[in-house]
Amino acid sequence: MNYAVCVLICLLCMAAAPAVALQITTTDALDPASAAAQVTVTEKTIDPQVLIRGDRATVTVTVTNNGDVSVPITRAFLSDASLSIPVDSYDSVGSIGAGNSMTFTFTVRVDVPDGVYYPRFSLNYRSAPSLRDYIPVKVESTELDVSVVKRPDSFSAGNRETIELRVGNPRENSISGISVVPVGEGVEVEQSGSFIGKLEPDESANVSFDVTPQESGTLTFHVTYRNGFNTHVLDHTLPVVISEDKKAARPVVSNIVMTSSGGVYTLTGDITNAGLKVANSVIITTGAPAAPAEPNRIYVVGSLDPDDFSSFEVNFRADNVDSVPLLIQYRDEDGNSYERETPVSINRTAASEEEREFPVAIAAVLIVAAVLIAGIIVYSWKKKA
Repeated sequence: MNYAVCVLICLLCMAAAPAVALQITTTDALDPASAAAQVTVTEKTIDPQVLIRGDRATVTVTVTNNGDVSVPITRAFLSDASLSIPVDSYDSVGSIGAGNSMTFTFTVRVDVPDGVYYPRFSLNYRSAPSLRDYIPVKVESTELDVSVVKRPDSFSAGNRETIELRVGNPRENSISGISVVPVGEGVEVEQSGSFIGKLEPDESANVSFDVTPQESGTLTFHVTYRNGFNTHVLDHTLPVVISEDKKAARPVVSNIVMTSSGGVYTLTGDITNAGLKVANSVIITTGAPAAPAEPNRIYVVGSLDPDDFSSFEVNFRADNVDSVPLLIQYRDEDGNSYERETPVSINRTAASEEEREFPVAIAAVLIVAAVLIAGIIVYSWKKKA
């Protein structure tokens, strides 16, 4: 073979090589399996992130075509044997263009025990194997934590007290729309409810309610909150038992002395606050069958701090009775009125000044008379002598 023929053959091979390469590249580009392989799941989210048993959640899956040609899609769906997933799916999706993304949204219901489940996302192509990916769905049914931070040691009928609650979020995801509404029979609550709003994981918030019980019963706090778009209600009950307030003011009278003059009794003594709270607007008077008299029909003491005392004096009239009630009226810091009654004996407390003075006057008159008579007798004897 001569040199010219060889050169010609080489030139012909070099000219044919690009065409062959172009044919191979074009064939690969148009291969459905190769084109579908360029489609991948680029994002998957679930809202709420952690579910409570019985919740519904929204699962969102985004796929992206990273190739250079469009890929035809026939169907997209989510499936799981343990989760309740609607039979609706994305049918006749169409094609996803080169460099484009497509988002699919599904709703699932998790009426299953706590745990982690993996529903399968499937993307079916027209002429290629399906794309599959798994979406982790966590079910954890821990509810909000409700605890009593402040409450009285005891409740008294008509007494206003403050109850403080703490609402905490022990879950792994945030909780929103939190509100607390108190409900109870025989208990008046000044606040109709309290709104907390959103709590992030491990956060807490305090709410206070002013309650005035009239009788024993149960106070229930309805705690409503949302996990995603799922609404939940948690009840926290607090027994309300009417009893004596251990810290209440306790006015006590002592050192009572009673005298009488002109049919009017005068009663004096000391009043001491033996309780642990302030007694406000303390006044002292007498009750029936006694009739308050001037000048001290009512004695105003004012406020008495714990362990504080004050002297008092009241006047009254009473006929044919052995004892009279001493009335002590006062108010607490919330303005609630109280009254204590202390019986005071008339004949055993003190003798009447009139009864003590009458024998002394008679004795004085008798002594003067005796002296006069003795003087007259002595004078008569001396005159006869």
